[in-house]
Amino acid sequence: MAPINFFLSLLCLVASLLPHSHSQVHGNCIETERIALLSIKAGMWSKNNNNNNKSFLSSWTGHDCCHWRGVSCNLETGHVIKLDLQYLYYDPGNSIPPPSKLNSSLIQLHHLKHLDLSMNNFQGSTIPDFIGSLANLKYLNLSDAGFSGILPHTFGNLSCLRYLDLSSNLYLQANDLHWLSGMTSLHYLDLSGVDLSNVHGWLHDINMLPSLLVLKLSNAGLQVDGIHDTTLLHHLNFTSLRVLDLSLNYVLNITMPPWLFHLTSLVHLDLYTCALHGKLPVTIGNLSSLRVLSLAQNSFDGVIPESLGNLSSLEKLDLTGNTFNGSIPESLSNLTNLVYFDLSNNQVQGVMPASIGGLRNLQYFDLSVNMISGAFPESFGNLTLLQYFSASGGNNLSGKLPETIGNLVHLQFLDLSKNMMHGKLPESFGNLRQLQRWRMPGNGITGKLPESMGKLSSLWELDLSKNNINGTLPKGIGNLCKLQTLDFTSNSVSGGIDDLIDGLSKCRENKDFSASESSVGLKTLRMGNNKLNGTIPENIGQLSKLNLLHLSSNSLMGVLTESHFANLVSLSYLDLSYNSLQLNVSEDWKPTFACYIIRMCSCKVGPTFPTWVKTQTHLGDLCLSDAGISGSIPSWFWNLSSINPYLLNLSNNNLEGQLPSTMKNYSFILFDLSSNRFEGPLPELDPTALSIIDLTNNSFSGSIPSYFAAATHIKVFSLAHNHINGSIPSFFCNFISLALLDLSSNDMSGKLPHCWNSSALEIVDLSDNNFTGKIPDGLVSLPNLRSLHLRNNGFFGSLPLSFKMANKLATLDLGENKLSGSIPTWFGESLSSLIVLRMRSNLFEGVIPEQLSKLSSLQILDLAHNNLSGCIPHSFGDFKAMAVTNHNEWWSLLSIFSEVFSSYSIWGSLPDSFAYSESLLINAKGLQVEYSKILSLVTSMDLSNNKLSCELPEELTKLHGLHFLNLSYNLFTGKIPESISDMKQLESLDLSENNLFGTIPSGMSTLNFLSHLNVSHNNLSGTIPSGGQLQTFDPSAYNWNHDLCGSPLQNCANETHYSHGGNEEEGKGDWSEMLWLYIGHAMGFTIGFWMIIGTIMINQTLRIAYFRSVDKVHDWIYVKVVVYSRRLKSIFSRRN
Repeated sequence: MAPINFFLSLLCLVASLLPHSHSQVHGNCIETERIALLSIKAGMWSKNNNNNNKSFLSSWTGHDCCHWRGVSCNLETGHVIKLDLQYLYYDPGNSIPPPSKLNSSLIQLHHLKHLDLSMNNFQGSTIPDFIGSLANLKYLNLSDAGFSGILPHTFGNLSCLRYLDLSSNLYLQANDLHWLSGMTSLHYLDLSGVDLSNVHGWLHDINMLPSLLVLKLSNAGLQVDGIHDTTLLHHLNFTSLRVLDLSLNYVLNITMPPWLFHLTSLVHLDLYTCALHGKLPVTIGNLSSLRVLSLAQNSFDGVIPESLGNLSSLEKLDLTGNTFNGSIPESLSNLTNLVYFDLSNNQVQGVMPASIGGLRNLQYFDLSVNMISGAFPESFGNLTLLQYFSASGGNNLSGKLPETIGNLVHLQFLDLSKNMMHGKLPESFGNLRQLQRWRMPGNGITGKLPESMGKLSSLWELDLSKNNINGTLPKGIGNLCKLQTLDFTSNSVSGGIDDLIDGLSKCRENKDFSASESSVGLKTLRMGNNKLNGTIPENIGQLSKLNLLHLSSNSLMGVLTESHFANLVSLSYLDLSYNSLQLNVSEDWKPTFACYIIRMCSCKVGPTFPTWVKTQTHLGDLCLSDAGISGSIPSWFWNLSSINPYLLNLSNNNLEGQLPSTMKNYSFILFDLSSNRFEGPLPELDPTALSIIDLTNNSFSGSIPSYFAAATHIKVFSLAHNHINGSIPSFFCNFISLALLDLSSNDMSGKLPHCWNSSALEIVDLSDNNFTGKIPDGLVSLPNLRSLHLRNNGFFGSLPLSFKMANKLATLDLGENKLSGSIPTWFGESLSSLIVLRMRSNLFEGVIPEQLSKLSSLQILDLAHNNLSGCIPHSFGDFKAMAVTNHNEWWSLLSIFSEVFSSYSIWGSLPDSFAYSESLLINAKGLQVEYSKILSLVTSMDLSNNKLSCELPEELTKLHGLHFLNLSYNLFTGKIPESISDMKQLESLDLSENNLFGTIPSGMSTLNFLSHLNVSHNNLSGTIPSGGQLQTFDPSAYNWNHDLCGSPLQNCANETHYSHGGNEEEGKGDWSEMLWLYIGHAMGFTIGFWMIIGTIMINQTLRIAYFRSVDKVHDWIYVKVVVYSRRLKSIFSRRN
């Protein structure tokens, strides 16, 4: 091989020195070659209208072609040896070069050594065979020239070639590479983008090029065959190779070939996206000359080998997008020349080693999407040249940011999103004057923001959302005139925003901006869900670049006028919801903005529907819920927006009238008109995009329209508290995405469909209707069902066995029906997630199965008004959730909005306008009350109005967290357990209408929370224990116990009173007795008042309606009473 290579090289040298004796010379230019060049010119850029391109060839006039632009000649012979027609004005992003055609006159340039036709547009033509006739060529560049077709085999004649670049020709392909064997002098070969998928044995052909220094075969469709040829280990010819790029060969799917590690001269190795897998061999450390190593986007696993630390010349190391695990090797600290290090998107664990501070030349460092934990090492501050650092997503970095971070004075990008950083931000942040983008959302940063933040003059993006930052905004933050994005969402930032807005609104007045900074100005301001107070300053209307304004869920107040929006010409997203704001604009106000999203939930924009909405013709998301709007919706509103799909929330207003019969011009995603006074039939909507429809609490009538059959994407269907009649249509069986169905409190009837196919269905509320028939098997076997309300209907029959499949069911309300049979023993095992079990007012019979006690999460058990018999199982003391005094707010599990619907907005997450809140009717304290807000705190057991007998089990008193216990109207005998005094949380206890005997346990006087007691109609005897609340209850609570005496009943016959005079007849008594008398009067008045209210509320419908209206007030008072009573109890206990 060596003699042949020498001979070919010698031949190239001789050919280049031979004169061309038959050509006529004009000056320094050969006439035949000049004519050939003019022919070539005629085909280049033939439809060119670009003056730049014309000027490029404008010099091609006259006889001396050697001075034409792009042409070089041999100084001695005058022959053209270089032709450079690279299209210099090609911008891949904006234009296509004018078309060209390569003239065959090119073959007249016999002495040509350098030919560059790159960056042209040869319109998909094939590479001409005659190029292979240019035997003296040493440099050939046809890259990105618009060639296609098969590579000509005549290239094999170019034995003198040292540089060959055929890359980036979209449809160029080769069937073999055998023609390379003659190019023994080739130093540079780039076939990137050439389709080599049909080439077999490509590596064998490459191995015939002993002088090769640069090999680029990126995105060439390389095949695997021969790549693991073991003979290459002993016969590798291209060992001088310095650059190897095999990136973007997606189908290789191999481990690292061993011959790679024998290329010890490599300085650049790029294997990006080659489907490589397995462990990275330790022999990678043999490539000690490497400066660039890219193994990104492969499937390497295992630990990163320590031998990487041997690559001391390495400047770029890219390992992103693999599955490396283990920790960052300490040996990497040896890579002191490293400038670029990307380890993102792996599974690297452990801490960031302190030795990382030794990489003092590092400028780019990415650890994002790993599992790195621990605190930042102090040595991190040694990376003083660092410009980019990211450790976002998936990591668990903790602790405080070190003060040494202020040493990173060149830092431009910092992303620590979604870690566990805590503590205050160091004041040294003010040193980072070049910082442009700072992201730290989703951490635990606390304390006030450092005042030094006002020095970050280069900052244009700041995101510290979802932390625990408190205090007011730094005064200097308004001076950050390059700021474009500011996000403090979901913190505890307080105070006003006056200084911030005032500073930013004056930026353009106080700063000189270059032409490149003409668009500078705040574009995004997100400060929702904080503790901001005060007013929104008027000069916010001067932020003309503001595109997104989000200030919802704060304590902002005051009046918004037209001045607040005067110059917000760029605004497309406005969210001022859940503040105490009032909009005061003229009737004919025309905003300067045109928003896609306007959310002003709970802002007062009434009293009538705002006419300025008419100008917002691009709306796709409008929330005016609880906005104090009355009257009807104007007809123009329903022809307003051309944006589809659409989110509309007008709930909790006083809107009235009928809706248009059809609104098919809108493709609603969310349609919420709940809690208004609309009436009439349901309107016709376009159901194709509908995900959420909520028309609860109106007066709509008629049946469910058939057009809903096409609502195949529906997730929430809520028509509760209307006058809807008819049955549930069978097309509900096709709603496979349905997550919530609420048709409660209507006039619906008929049997339920048997086909329930939605595996997504989580909440079903059909209560307070007139449904009949048996409970369908399909309904109760839904795999994700968590809440089922069938209360107050006409369902009959026994419970279906398919209930066994509802293992996620948390709430089951079957009360007020005609269900019969026994309570299944498998309830306790199959329904293991139950928190609420309400089966009152049915026809159940038999004994209560002891297996129910396995329901460890059960907080509410209501089996009242049935025909149950037997004893209370002793195992009932094992209800764990009733035994503890603190309960998690499990009801948030049933607020499925955040996890089911948050991805269904086009421009951002859906507003908080829809969130299902569980509610339940509970009989307690002699009343039936609907609980919702504080339902998660309630524990109750009601077994009243059955035929239960036996003694009360002592184990029942282990339920130390029980609030309400009702065992009345049964056949219980025996004594009240003495240990009932352990049930310290009891607020209501009803043991009336039984056969209990013996005395009332003295310990009951210590039940300080007890506010309702009824032990009447038993056979109790003895003295009512004194102290506590027992004397404050109405005497009726103790009536019909003939041998019971003591306050508040008549005194016992053997009771002795002591006074200072010793004369009982004088009736002076003890002063403390008088005090209790006055307290008793006060409590008696209170109880009497509620008894009167109770008589008014005998009617169940009126009672439910009344308590719904006072539910919020009742819940608030309840919590306050519990908190203060516990405080009083603590005070009394300390005094005693």
